[in-house]
Amino acid sequence: MFQDRLQKLREERGYSVKEVAAALNLPYTTYNNYEKNTREPNGEILCRIAAFFSVSLDYLLGMTNAAQNHTQSPEMQAVCTKLKELDAHGKRLVSLVLEEEYIRCRALQQEQRKPMRMIRSSLYRVSAGTGIFLDDDTAWEEIQVPDTPEARKADFALRISGDSMEPIYHDGDIVLVEQTEVLHVGEIGIFFVNGNGYIKKFGGDRLISLNDAYEDIYLTEQARCFGRVLGRA
Repeated sequence: MFQDRLQKLREERGYSVKEVAAALNLPYTTYNNYEKNTREPNGEILCRIAAFFSVSLDYLLGMTNAAQNHTQSPEMQAVCTKLKELDAHGKRLVSLVLEEEYIRCRALQQEQRKPMRMIRSSLYRVSAGTGIFLDDDTAWEEIQVPDTPEARKADFALRISGDSMEPIYHDGDIVLVEQTEVLHVGEIGIFFVNGNGYIKKFGGDRLISLNDAYEDIYLTEQARCFGRVLGRA
């Protein structure tokens, strides 16, 4: 974690929190909150911290474990040198870009650290619009989805085609389905009607789209419910 690495660097160099805060021209409480993980530094301050401890941003953010080598790369040295020469306007622009990239990279790291699980998914897309054939029992594959309570409860997954279930479900979304033949009115499920597969809201005697641009589909005696939609993968 960033705060652990920051504290470790400070302690290894023999600095107090007040000394580092003063060197970085930051309020004591601000820097202290970085180490307590109650506040995150923006891009410009991250650069200042990396320069002060003579480490790379990759090491500081936990993207590399090369703790034995705290020397800055030539590229990092060049960035810090140029940063020092910028005026206030230039530093604000650099800070904005660094902040955006920092947020993006942290989000990617968190996504990659999420536990995953395998689930059976149909090769056919279930329609949120016009209906797609869904009776091939052999057309399935195993895919990875985030290991959530919904995924643990789901029996299979399906990919949506169409926009009739917007704004909740969108074209291309993967939905998690609990296998059942009975739904309560108002629940969203997977249905088989007249040779076509649909994701719709159950209306008792009809299937209802969330998008008002689509008409209801009335159920026939051959209609079948495949399962309850638990949410997106």
